[in-house]
Amino acid sequence: MDIFISYAREDSLFANWLSSELQRRDFSVFLDTSDLVPGTVWQNEIEKAIRACRIVLLVLSPHSMASKWVKWECMLAQHYGKRLVPLQIAQLPHEPDFVRGLQLVDLTTLPMNAVAISHIVSLLPKIDQRTLGIVRDAYLQRATLKSDHTITAYRRAIELFLEFLGDPSQRGRLPVHSRVPAAPDDTPLNALTAADAPIFLHFAEWMLSSPTRKSDDKRPYKVSTVELRLAGIQNWFQFMDDHGWLPPDFPLAKARRIVRDELRGQSRQGGPPEPPLNIEEVIYFYDNLKPPRRLADPDAPAERRERWELTRLRNCALLRALAESGGRVSEVLSLNLDDFPERFLQRDDVLRVAVRGKGGHVYHLRFHDALPAIRAYIERRGAALRATRSGKVPLFVSHDARFDGSRMSRIVAWRVVQRAARALGLGSITPHDFRHWRATQLLNAGYPLDVVQDYLGHRSVETTRAYYAHTDPLRVDEAARSVGLPRLPDDDSQPG
Repeated sequence: MDIFISYAREDSLFANWLSSELQRRDFSVFLDTSDLVPGTVWQNEIEKAIRACRIVLLVLSPHSMASKWVKWECMLAQHYGKRLVPLQIAQLPHEPDFVRGLQLVDLTTLPMNAVAISHIVSLLPKIDQRTLGIVRDAYLQRATLKSDHTITAYRRAIELFLEFLGDPSQRGRLPVHSRVPAAPDDTPLNALTAADAPIFLHFAEWMLSSPTRKSDDKRPYKVSTVELRLAGIQNWFQFMDDHGWLPPDFPLAKARRIVRDELRGQSRQGGPPEPPLNIEEVIYFYDNLKPPRRLADPDAPAERRERWELTRLRNCALLRALAESGGRVSEVLSLNLDDFPERFLQRDDVLRVAVRGKGGHVYHLRFHDALPAIRAYIERRGAALRATRSGKVPLFVSHDARFDGSRMSRIVAWRVVQRAARALGLGSITPHDFRHWRATQLLNAGYPLDVVQDYLGHRSVETTRAYYAHTDPLRVDEAARSVGLPRLPDDDSQPG
């Protein structure tokens, strides 16, 4: 925060004008209302604001001289070593004790106009470029954050975000990473550009990634923690946007949409989706994955080895189910054990499972090649199979000791895919990419749009056409060569 304005109730007209003019000049201002809303809680907020500000402007008049609140605020400013600038707006009977020794700025002859505000601004120290650290302090000093628990949660979210920005392993992922100084909280806000729109998604991905060897690195975080920190950071960015501090070209709405769409498995914007190259390698990544060394030791706890193997078989089944069915990740994770009857798992046939898609539309996910992996996973769970409160046994569950048996979340599924893609050097791949890949695979095999429409559960074939009916130009060239114009009749058959 840049400026704290202290004033008496009777001088509120001048104080409000001063606050408005300073904000127009890009200063962040805390306008005190202690005389209007007194109370212990508010006193605490006032003290926090004075500690966070850079300069205290005192609207000095006979009214403020008599205000116990103004006197208290001036004493706090001096106690915390803040620069105190008294703006005299009326004749005084004598100099107040609490400003003795300070240079009074005489505004008694100046009306509330551009000349007066220019004179005031000229007296202020130059405000440094606004940084993430400055806006963090302003955000955490807001009067609306009255709960200590809320403030602690938001502060931790911002600390993690700054740690993410300063992580050397992230350099080059986004343009902003190349502009982060040694102390990430000194990063200027204007370092953010339009190309940094995926910043929330990269932050989530970072929180879910494997830890370094540092003792204080607690990654990967629980899904609930990731969601909480993401919400805190987006709230912080919204605060910056509300104050007009974010660079004009940084697209906050787009940044929110990117992380929402990628983590929840919704369609990307901006034209037909192109499946990532070599995505099919991800499907089989977990098939031959070896246990880590700590579990390969014969003395390792059997329970931990069993949890690891259950997780591996689950991941094998999940990736095959996503790839073969082309279903949205939420639909695949909604599957239950009774959707896969044991008698059917032994047959070489296509299993159709009804699911509820977007807008409540019911359609079928189809499984054939994925069934052996699903059967292997179910058989390995054996006695660990148990119903949730709803009476259903989820097909895909967590095997973490803390959440054992609970239905697998979308973020965990996203992490399973990301881990495989990164290990294979394929970059960022999401569960929803398998839906695009399956649709493209079916079209390339020659199946018509109406078949692909039913397979993906689109209500209208036009939706399928809009996303996937983009034709390879070389195939169109081949059509031009293969289907020519009709030949002219032989010359001897021409009329004379």
